[in-house]
Amino acid sequence: MPVNIQYIIFDLGNVLIEVQPEKALVQFARHCHTSPDEIRRFYLSPTHLEFMSGAIPPTKFYHLLLEKYDCNLPFDQFLKIWKSVIAGPKPGMEQLVNKLHSQYTLAICSNTDPWHWEEALSRCPFLEKFHYYFLSYELMHRKPDQFVFEHMLQKMKATASQCLFIDDTAENIETAKKLGFLVLQAQDATTIENFLEQAGLL
Repeated sequence: MPVNIQYIIFDLGNVLIEVQPEKALVQFARHCHTSPDEIRRFYLSPTHLEFMSGAIPPTKFYHLLLEKYDCNLPFDQFLKIWKSVIAGPKPGMEQLVNKLHSQYTLAICSNTDPWHWEEALSRCPFLEKFHYYFLSYELMHRKPDQFVFEHMLQKMKATASQCLFIDDTAENIETAKKLGFLVLQAQDATTIENFLEQAGLL
């Protein structure tokens, strides 16, 4: 089992915190007089992905959504709905991070946007215990782009073999694995904690 792990990198949504996109999609559909299925096609559409990649500024993203669906939605109401995607911590995650943060260098690597990140910090103060944050809208790149992983190693002055990467998405795990990271595909604290114990890391 690995003995040289010094860095543990967590995905954010569906790993550290709960996300509930359906709640926001239903609200947008009601305000935009269209179906949730139609709004769902906008979520993770090229426009949304460009927003997460930092290619579209936040205010422009707001106007693009309103123009596409002919919505009459004030900005403050739009923002409240958009941020409602972010819920609280996943069960047990805060306690797990508390166990790990003094033993390892902890990082978050997330495909996210500035509004969701702001809401995540507000709802989950334990995220401030992480040492590094690799956020797609700041990096101008999204996982599973190899650039993200190479940038993390450079910034942390680490080698891939020193890093455990935890994510719920297979494509992201695959890229990290190819580069030599120890990887774990998981989305709950129990699975992660069991893995760490079996690997002698906890």
